[in-house]
Amino acid sequence: MSRRLAALILVAIFGLGIAVPVGVVLAQDNVWFDPPPRRLKRNVAPQQRPDKARGGFFQRLFGGRQFTDPPEFPGFLAPKKKKKVVPAEPPIELAEVQPKDPKARKVLVIGDFVGSGVAFGLEQAFADEPKLSVTSRANDESGLVRADFYDWNVALPELLNEEKPDLVVMAIGINDRQPLRDGKAKIAVKSAPWETTYTQRITGIVDTLKVYGRPFYWVSAPPVRQIAGSDDMSYLNGLYKPRVEAAKGHFIDIWNGFTDENGKYISSGPDVDGQPRQLRTGDGINFTKAGRLKLAFYVEREIRRTTGFGSGAVDLLAALTGANQIEIAPDGTKRLVGPVISLSDPLPGASDQLAGGDQTSAPAVESIQFKAIVKGDALNGVAGRVDDFGWPPAQRDLSFLKPAKPAAEPGTAALSEIPLPSLAN
Repeated sequence: MSRRLAALILVAIFGLGIAVPVGVVLAQDNVWFDPPPRRLKRNVAPQQRPDKARGGFFQRLFGGRQFTDPPEFPGFLAPKKKKKVVPAEPPIELAEVQPKDPKARKVLVIGDFVGSGVAFGLEQAFADEPKLSVTSRANDESGLVRADFYDWNVALPELLNEEKPDLVVMAIGINDRQPLRDGKAKIAVKSAPWETTYTQRITGIVDTLKVYGRPFYWVSAPPVRQIAGSDDMSYLNGLYKPRVEAAKGHFIDIWNGFTDENGKYISSGPDVDGQPRQLRTGDGINFTKAGRLKLAFYVEREIRRTTGFGSGAVDLLAALTGANQIEIAPDGTKRLVGPVISLSDPLPGASDQLAGGDQTSAPAVESIQFKAIVKGDALNGVAGRVDDFGWPPAQRDLSFLKPAKPAAEPGTAALSEIPLPSLAN
């Protein structure tokens, strides 16, 4: 009985003291992980431990443990490369556009979506100036090639007559990398016929702006990410610039603001404050808010330089007559027509009477002031005075230069009356 009890006690002790490891923690290069635990397989022939015989005491008592060896571990995992975290750009603070004066100078922006970007930037640049307003009439999908979609040579005179701007900003060309259409035929970009037609359309717009008579500014086409596209934009700028300058317009070259020192396209660069920012969108064509503000910076600078627009500056532009209109003759010639003047009204300056003032007549006796101020006659010079330039010179009275004779005392003779002694022997 005591032997059986001792055996049971030993079985209980060994049974409680056996622990099966289920996992091992491995480490390499600070990457920690637990390999998968041993998993029992079902419906698989059991594999016995090689050091244990099937007929052992405990196996006969409790039965053999069925387990499979763990799969071979492929090795330590390589550490994952951390992605470089790019700090987010601070948001752009936009100014609140202040209400504009009814008589504020108007800046009209036209063109494609680059023109829309320029208008956005100019609104921010002039946000705090009540005497400067910006109006955008840009058509984002327009250009000079697809006149069948939107013809700027037809629309521009109507826009000028409607808006009556004090100056005009044009930004166009980025949509014009496409063939011209001549019926069903297509004319290749940059071919001789294509350039001839395209140049004629540039000349038509420039001629309209010249006839309108207000300052106008032509923004150059920007570089794009594709090298071939940038080459085409540079080619278009070569067509714009000479024709704009020949019409006394202002050509604004913004190319270097969006390229590196080698003239190649950049998507990021310094903004108007000199801080690095994303200037172009992911498509390599459009502009971010920072890019649009930089576009407008070049335009604003040229406008202020040539017109004096701005707070505290002298406005160099004459007032625009609201009745001026552009007319196009049947032969295509353009002219600026001014306000209608009545034939019965006297011409300006034809009367010496102040319009709306008192009807005063000339005095019966013309005073020196009336002759000098009203009639504009020269004053009579005083003979002998330093400003007497008459010829021959007037006879001057120099009697005032002779000394006066002293008065004689009573009872004495004047010096001139005393006889001089004779010098004769």
